[in-house]
Amino acid sequence: VDFSKRALRPFPFLILFSPILLFAQIHFILVNDAIMPSKEVEKIEQMGYELYEKTKVPVFVAAVAELNTTRPVDILRTVQKEYPTYILLYFSVKPTAVNIFASKDAEKLIDIDQILSPLPWRGTIKPVMSPAFSKNEKVKYEAALFNGYADIVDQVAESRGANLTSSVGSGSKTSFQIVRTIFYAILAFVVLQFVLKR
Repeated sequence: VDFSKRALRPFPFLILFSPILLFAQIHFILVNDAIMPSKEVEKIEQMGYELYEKTKVPVFVAAVAELNTTRPVDILRTVQKEYPTYILLYFSVKPTAVNIFASKDAEKLIDIDQILSPLPWRGTIKPVMSPAFSKNEKVKYEAALFNGYADIVDQVAESRGANLTSSVGSGSKTSFQIVRTIFYAILAFVVLQFVLKR
């Protein structure tokens, strides 16, 4: 009898902290085929955790080496079983592809067309993936994934009226977009000059 009473004692403690244990078990990076470095992984997990804690909207990432090996449909099937509301940022190296999948209610929280826009002054993923932006593919992919995830998280937070302390901040993103726009403007000018001379 004494042992049964002792066995019951931890349960109030577990019930009290069950929400914390639930959040701790969630991993927002579902796949990472050595594409994102540990510091980036840690920051993304931090942003994803805080967003989910405050809005109940999970934003996942899948960065795969080959699309045919880890297909988005297989990942989505697993996500949809546990989360009726979700957003998935999917990226593959071979072939190089990026897409955003979201439940219907989550689609209303973000501007997918803007995030995936190839225009350097509008998109936060595809312009960074351009060969003109960087010759180092690893650096290019890391930056594209991080910027895209941060943009998604900030848009969801804004739509739900949540304030995130882990956000990278609009200031740094604005500065990055200014530099990126200047870079592409210079590149366009050089191409234009070449065409006119021909």
